[in-house]
Amino acid sequence: MAIFEQRQKNGFAASARILFGEPEGSLRQALRTALSREGFEGIVDFDRTKSLREAVLKAQPDLLILDSEMDSGAADAMIQEIRHGKLGENPFVPVIVTIWEPTQSVVRRVASSGTDDIMVKPLSPGQILERIRVLVRARKPFVVTSDYIGPDRRKDESRPSDIPRIDVPNTLRAKIRGEQIDRAELARAIEEAQRSINDQKLKRNAFQIAFLVEIVLPEFRKSGISATLLNGLERLTEVGRDTAERVKDTKWTHVSDLCTSLIRVTASIRETVEQPEKKEVDLLKPLSEAIVVALHPDESSAAISNEIANAVAGYKKRGGDL
Repeated sequence: MAIFEQRQKNGFAASARILFGEPEGSLRQALRTALSREGFEGIVDFDRTKSLREAVLKAQPDLLILDSEMDSGAADAMIQEIRHGKLGENPFVPVIVTIWEPTQSVVRRVASSGTDDIMVKPLSPGQILERIRVLVRARKPFVVTSDYIGPDRRKDESRPSDIPRIDVPNTLRAKIRGEQIDRAELARAIEEAQRSINDQKLKRNAFQIAFLVEIVLPEFRKSGISATLLNGLERLTEVGRDTAERVKDTKWTHVSDLCTSLIRVTASIRETVEQPEKKEVDLLKPLSEAIVVALHPDESSAAISNEIANAVAGYKKRGGDL
């Protein structure tokens, strides 16, 4: 408890806003009591994700603690919305998710949402407090991949990685340490971190588009319509739309037209997937290459092509499925 003892005397923890989502009333009360003893006064609990979502929109929480199975797993989607900047003002708010059954599929699903930590129930208030200490002392920086935005999930941080690590604002740490928070300065810090996240996401999207095209094109030469083809085209549309949205009001605005063309061509192919226009299928590769080059101006085409080829080879070796 040492990290909080002095802070409690100074009243710093009292200013932290904690939103707690838990279906069981007894568990909500137990945690509220434990956190109150440590000086945390700004705790609001919820038994439904709908009311929790409304609170995220209205307030700027410093910490979210929520059960993974609230409203049949709606918590995961909510965390993803937060991380992608679609819910609330701060996409970097620390999040702890609690689960009852840590099956491989559940843990993978929750970890992929962008949460900071996963805790298995039943758990003690002391365990929650210890995890809060970790978020204050050593919260992990954020990373961006083709399908993930959130804290670095690597257990071994010494393992080499070419994915940039992005330090993000942590108001929970600031408040517990008694640091003054200037709202304008915080807004600038959030905007700067979001800009870094967005740039990285655009680069990953470009890579994903090229990867998907390399997976999809061979499917047109096969007889019948495969799930890989249908899923690949759907995913191309999704990534194309996300990219078009992200380039708005950025230095990458000129990529918008390429994304619009990719979305249009992919949509047309999906509508006529049994007999698509050859000229439209032939457009997929040059469009994807143009997007990659535009969003990776400092990298050589050969290096990018090699990276994509390795990703495709790895996908095929694993017997991957889109």
